[in-house]
Amino acid sequence: MNRGGKLAPEVQRALFVKNLRYEGIYPSPPSRYNVSSEELFDLFGKFGPIRQIRQGIANNTKGTAFVVYEDVMDAKTACDKLNGFNFQNRYLVVLYHQPEKMARSESDLAKRQESLEKLKKQHGID
Repeated sequence: MNRGGKLAPEVQRALFVKNLRYEGIYPSPPSRYNVSSEELFDLFGKFGPIRQIRQGIANNTKGTAFVVYEDVMDAKTACDKLNGFNFQNRYLVVLYHQPEKMARSESDLAKRQESLEKLKKQHGID
């Protein structure tokens, strides 16, 4: 918290959680190794009412989840307490969801790819 009781600008109700256990890492049966929604509600619900939890199901989003709280202070407390927390033998990474930052990184990637293509042509590399 900043002076005067104001929250940092990145603090919001939606949290992005990484490093959750999922079936791609462990052998069968998958249901035994996936983190369930109930387990996430139990863990994150200790810090306040939750509006929604969405787990990643695509190959590039497995092991991630979005947790949305009703109140921003509950989200802040959960982020502070659970980032680095050992949950099911894995250390959680809990961040504030920042969609504008993700959009910027995607546009930066496109610019970098364009620049790379120009350099390849300039140096005769395929």
